[in-house]
Amino acid sequence: MARLVSKIYGEALYDFAKENNQLEKMYEEAQDLIFVWTSSDDLKEFLSNPKVSTDEKISFVRELFINKIWAGPMAKALRFFKIDSNKGEDPKILDFISIVIKKGRAKEIANILKDFSHRTLRSKNVGEAEIVSARELSDDKKKALEEKLIASIGFDKFIIDYKIDESLIAGLKIKIDDKVLDKTYKTKMFDITKSLRGLKL
Repeated sequence: MARLVSKIYGEALYDFAKENNQLEKMYEEAQDLIFVWTSSDDLKEFLSNPKVSTDEKISFVRELFINKIWAGPMAKALRFFKIDSNKGEDPKILDFISIVIKKGRAKEIANILKDFSHRTLRSKNVGEAEIVSARELSDDKKKALEEKLIASIGFDKFIIDYKIDESLIAGLKIKIDDKVLDKTYKTKMFDITKSLRGLKL
C-alpha cells in the first residue's frame, strides 16, 4: 500500500513539475528534502506525531527548508542539474509537501520524493544504480563500471551509490531498480554449499 501511495503521489508531482516547466528545479529541491528526511529520525517522529497539528507540521517543514536547506551550503553540494533556485520565492515543492501532510501521508514523503526523482532522471535518460563491494573501489574501476553499465543498458549517464560490505569477501552486488545482479564470492559459496546438501557420499 505504501509503495502504491508513493507512486501515485510521485507521478502527480512529476506531472505537475513537467507541465509547469519546473522539473529540474523541483528535482534539486527534492534532493535536499530527501537528504534531510533520511538523515533525521527526530524529523520523522515529529511529522508522525498525532499530537502535533497539521499546521504546525507544515510551518516547521517550510521554515526548515527555506532557512536551513534552500539558503544553506548543503543545497549547492547536492545540485545535480546545476540550476540556481534561490530566486526569493518559496520553492514550489513546498506546496506539494503541504498537501501530502494534510492528507496524512507525512510518513511517505521521502518515498514520494524518491519516486519523483526516479521519474525525472528517467526522463533525462539517466539511470540509477547501487554497487556494493567488499572494499573501496578505485576511481578507474568506478569509471569502467559506469561505462559498462551505460553500454549494457543504454542510459546516457548513471548516478551510482557505492557502498562497502566486507562480508561479501570479493565480487560485486549491483542493484538497478528492483533487480539485483549478485556476483559476490559470498553468494557463490552459499550456492555451492546449498548444492552439496543433497549430495550423498
